[in-house]
Amino acid sequence: MKQKRYAIVAILAIGFSLAACGESDPVVPEPMFDSPSTVRVVNRLLGPVIFFFARPCGTSDWGSDLFGTDHPVEGSIQPGGQRDFTVEAGCYDFRAQYLQTTEPGPLLDKLLFNQAATPVTPVIWTLEDDPVDPS
Repeated sequence: MKQKRYAIVAILAIGFSLAACGESDPVVPEPMFDSPSTVRVVNRLLGPVIFFFARPCGTSDWGSDLFGTDHPVEGSIQPGGQRDFTVEAGCYDFRAQYLQTTEPGPLLDKLLFNQAATPVTPVIWTLEDDPVDPS
């Protein structure tokens, strides 16, 4: 009879501890990659890069912003800065969305297609302003 009571108490203790775990903030694990590769984005634009996307070659969905934050200023690459992103090795299209200057203004896109990201060779994408037509 005592063993049965101990078993019930143990089951209740485990149940309460599991229920308490659900109340705390969930821990979001870092993504794991079998063959990680690096994509380095270098910002030589006049404005900050505030969104960065990657999609596998031949697909149409850009998916989630790789900065992984809801606040564009915290997840940005300021002019003159750079940032590395980790992706699974493969072929990718990249999309950077940036502001034309450091002042609020239009959101512009730069696209780079069919880039091979390998564990040995990182993709380095230098974003530069388009030359101004003097005519």
